[in-house]
Amino acid sequence: MGWVEDQFENQDRTNPSGRAETQAEATFEARAARKWNSLLTGFEKDAEEYKQLNGTADFTRLSEFECRISNAASSTAARVTADLSAHTIDYSYEPEAKSTAVPEGGVLSLRDSGTAVDLYSADQRVTSEQARRLILEPLLFPSRPLPQESPLKKTGS
Repeated sequence: MGWVEDQFENQDRTNPSGRAETQAEATFEARAARKWNSLLTGFEKDAEEYKQLNGTADFTRLSEFECRISNAASSTAARVTADLSAHTIDYSYEPEAKSTAVPEGGVLSLRDSGTAVDLYSADQRVTSEQARRLILEPLLFPSRPLPQESPLKKTGS
């Protein structure tokens, strides 16, 4: 046995909190995985509801921690990826046609509240429904461009 292994074993015996932190992180990741799976289920239901209303949304689970939701009508797709060890869910938008402009993506953070894992956007707590709406609204209900005003045109008085 080398000195590194000796130190490692001694640290484990003298500092049991290292194990507690590891167990706490494992517990967090299990709760975060449940939150992620709940979010996936919500995305799938939202896409189905949109299709029932004659929309063209498609939900595809790409892997255990990644999904893609697309809307042919807006020529846009959203890719959502969870990194539970980093406590984040990233989302980005992809054009499905060359002439399609897409919004910027973002990051949701996963934070431990003690009994649950909460979602945060820009340091504001959001529900799962609010998070899904944040991600899906630009995709399913893209806003129409506003008419450009001339900088020379005066408004008001």
